[in-house]
Amino acid sequence: MLDPIEAVKEKMVLACKVLQKQRVLDGYGHLTARLTDGRILSTPHMPPGKVALRDLIIIDADGNKLEGHGEPNGETAMHTSIYKARADVQCILHYHPDELIAVAASGQGIKVIANCGVHFYRGTPIYDSPILIRNPQLGDKVAATLGDRNAVLLRGHGGTVVSTDLDTLLRLGLDLVRSARIQILCAPLGPVKTHSQEECQQMVKGHGLPNANRRYIDYYISEVVD
Repeated sequence: MLDPIEAVKEKMVLACKVLQKQRVLDGYGHLTARLTDGRILSTPHMPPGKVALRDLIIIDADGNKLEGHGEPNGETAMHTSIYKARADVQCILHYHPDELIAVAASGQGIKVIANCGVHFYRGTPIYDSPILIRNPQLGDKVAATLGDRNAVLLRGHGGTVVSTDLDTLLRLGLDLVRSARIQILCAPLGPVKTHSQEECQQMVKGHGLPNANRRYIDYYISEVVD
């Protein structure tokens, strides 16, 4: 039987490969997952899409490295602050897709124009600074901006997505970028009709069913696994 931590490691590396394949990762960005003992599994200071199992590191709740050969990312404080503020959050993705930067620069959050955006119907607040999150004080500000939502945009910088499990985090990470892309495509067309709150709430209920993400995740995994 696979060790629980090794299972999380394998899923994290696979998620990074999918995000790289879908071109939402660049040479930067980072992914973390909270382990059952309170420690944090993290991609190291390297391009996340190129991470292998041997590269992953384990840090403590304050971002100090406990295990592994790589070094923590410069913006680890963003992750540790969110984990401290949100007991429900078990994994975090920070990345820099152009689409998220464009939407944040417009001062808009994500509009629910398509079904892929229903996860974000409660809003995607904007952290209004391009400064990198390199200390706990700035990390706490990002966590406060995120609040109880599942995504926050960072002006000029990118976005951060949180979830209770890595499968859902992967879906949210991909769907946030797709939602932003559709929003940008619609911008020249004039006013658009968005989903109502009632419609979003009804659709989100279906996403909470057992194995609701399975077909979605299996498709993207098939793109990176022979």
